[in-house]
Amino acid sequence: MVPISDLIFHQRLGRVLEHLGDEGFWAALAGVLRHSTAFDSWVALIFRPGRSPHPLGVGGEKLLDEALFAEYVQSFYEIDPYYLFSLGEFAPGLYRLDDVAPEYFQKTEYYQRYFALNVVADEVQFLLPMPPHGTLSFSLGCHHRFTNEEMGWLCLVLPWLLPLMKASADMQIASAGIAPDRAVSLEARLRQKGTPALTDRETQIALLLLAGHSSKAIAARLDISPETVKVHRRNLYEKLGVSSQAEVFALFMTQG
Repeated sequence: MVPISDLIFHQRLGRVLEHLGDEGFWAALAGVLRHSTAFDSWVALIFRPGRSPHPLGVGGEKLLDEALFAEYVQSFYEIDPYYLFSLGEFAPGLYRLDDVAPEYFQKTEYYQRYFALNVVADEVQFLLPMPPHGTLSFSLGCHHRFTNEEMGWLCLVLPWLLPLMKASADMQIASAGIAPDRAVSLEARLRQKGTPALTDRETQIALLLLAGHSSKAIAARLDISPETVKVHRRNLYEKLGVSSQAEVFALFMTQG
């Protein structure tokens, strides 16, 4: 006899297929994943280089704070480790926060004033490149750290989950299109706040600092010396009229 738990799993999988191509797909997919993984919230979106992410669905037992999530979509996605990771070359798959976050991520204002409030403790994302639209992301946020068993089960479902995600997202894009991007990016807001305006290099360093990268890591990433990074950091702080990373972040928080 087939165990009852397996019957429930297949019923949930059936609901996923019923909703292929509409917004209900992502909630149904979350229902399947809850079969063997505990999480509090989920978000489906498309990361787009240089543009705000396009949300496909948001939900969970403990929903994200709407105001904070709106702020994320408008600008602070630019310092999200997953967004920055999606800009490079990577294989489709499942990625844990540990895989993508910089060394000082937990000390950043972004972590303390957004991540710790909306995602709370741990996050995993199914990431799939979808050129020319960007990168498809299905994120699971949790109040506890995902266990090895949960991570193992999520890896087990990858072979069928990623193709289903792509098929549904393709159908949503084809039927509804991607709305025009009217959000003002964090990069643009940084430039507007500077007096005089921040240079390209200063803006680049400001974003990396906000994302949690140390001066040493930024120097290695940009192929410049740590001393040069410190000079740029001092100059951008002066132009913005601030004295710390926390004050830079506070300039762009429209919500408390």
